[in-house]
Amino acid sequence: MSNLPDESFRDTIGTIDEQGKRNFIHPKKPVGKFYNKRKLLSYFLLAFLLSAPFIKINGNQFLLFNVLERKFSIFGFPFWPQDFYIFVLSMIVGVVGLTLFTVAFGRIFCGWFCPQTIFMEWYSDALNIGLTEIEVHKYD
Repeated sequence: MSNLPDESFRDTIGTIDEQGKRNFIHPKKPVGKFYNKRKLLSYFLLAFLLSAPFIKINGNQFLLFNVLERKFSIFGFPFWPQDFYIFVLSMIVGVVGLTLFTVAFGRIFCGWFCPQTIFMEWYSDALNIGLTEIEVHKYD
């Protein structure tokens, strides 16, 4: 019986101290060379995403999705309504490829390339910078 693990932590709530006041939990900011590389990659991808519509290749925009005029341009290649089957096939290949890559290397995709992760990192960094400048009041 003496080799049972101590489970006294189950008797209390982790966010409330002994006096019944709230303990605020703040995540630790990650550090390291891989975090710095991921941050640089996310800034590059954000810059690419925001500048891609303004890049022109052979007179065509790099990324253009004009639904009203039914004109699409992906990587500088224009797609018109008669080219829709090529567009659909390329989208299917892209989705299947992305799915297979995510299945095989999900942690790499979700941690480094996923647009949601990139925007959330950018947003949380901006929010944390803003929070450090604001005085945090502790409830008594």
